[in-house]
Amino acid sequence: MFYPTTKEHLITLKNQYVEQEDMVHLADFIMANRNKMKFRFQDKKSIFYSDEDISKKLIQRYWKFWTGITEVASKAVELSKNETLCKRLPHGKYRFQVHLKKDAQLYLDNTQKSNLWEFLERNVDNCLVTNTGVIDYLEDKCPYCFGGYFYVKEEKFLTPIYMLAQSAIKHVVKFVKEK
Repeated sequence: MFYPTTKEHLITLKNQYVEQEDMVHLADFIMANRNKMKFRFQDKKSIFYSDEDISKKLIQRYWKFWTGITEVASKAVELSKNETLCKRLPHGKYRFQVHLKKDAQLYLDNTQKSNLWEFLERNVDNCLVTNTGVIDYLEDKCPYCFGGYFYVKEEKFLTPIYMLAQSAIKHVVKFVKEK
């Protein structure tokens, strides 16, 4: 229900489910703290990556839904803004996550979009697109890009991606595997 987690969608969700206090609060919480945490919704779980204060607020508010917590090593403090410490790389091998802007169609012409998709398809062992919105946009099934991301295995593949679509890239997250 919370996907996509854009501010506009969260406001719409709040208006649709006014009587469901937990959902309204969670939407407000995400909007208020988006820049202080990372989160994802997977199956029927909500997973939050945050500091101790944000974690405590979430646990106190959603105690009856809380299933556990994992503390990541203090090494995380040494990471830069776009680095994330993890115990396992996404899909076991991807070190980078390339996020597209939610209005990428304004930045890429059809040729650039086609070239990006061809590059990603040619390099299936090193690039993985799992987001259906990104796939639909790149395959011309949808004229709009509502944001999303894809994975890249090695840094050397980022250079051609930047050359093909730099203006449409919001940011790149580097996953650093915990030792």
